Amino acid sequence: MPMPTCCRTILARGPSAEVARCSCGHIHLSIGPVTIRLDEDSLHAAWHTVGDALRALSEGARRAPAPEVQNGEWKQ
Repeated sequence: MPMPTCCRTILARGPSAEVARCSCGHIHLSIGPVTIRLDEDSLHAAWHTVGDALRALSEGARRAPAPEVQNGEWKQ
């Protein structure tokens, strides 16, 4: 008996990521070459975690100025 074929609907697409809903009920979050299959609740939880990280990065950037580059060299 053949396995049913899933059909994906793109929910959002940007330059570095794509989110699609699969007909089997999963949400596919693709970032570059990596795809993570999530349920909707897990996608919401991940979204909140990423938002927390972005806020922490933003607050850290306001508190500590970036180090100066000397002699035109690239700082990593």
